Amino acid sequence: MGRSSKDKRDIYYRLAKEEGWRARSAFKLLQLNDALDLFSGVNRVVDLCAAPGSWSQVLSKKLIEERKATEESKVKIVAVDLQAMAPLPGVIQIQGDITKVCKLPL
Repeated sequence: MGRSSKDKRDIYYRLAKEEGWRARSAFKLLQLNDALDLFSGVNRVVDLCAAPGSWSQVLSKKLIEERKATEESKVKIVAVDLQAMAPLPGVIQIQGDITKVCKLPL
């Protein structure tokens, strides 16, 4: 009997769902941060091609939720993608094409 597509999903897919991450790619960013301390001193981030939003979700947790309230107001996270994403705390979402020039009020 053939395996269903659910059976083919790896441990990181299942672990991401158990821990509440939007996708398994969240673990890749967490691993990079553990190895290289990427988030140290970072207050502004643009997540291009962000959907489904797992990297933005990690950034929101690490830069906003886990930092002191005084630093939270300095953090700006912008997620851009053609696809709509579910809202994330502290993340500004722009649904648009990153290859097109547009003027945004900042």
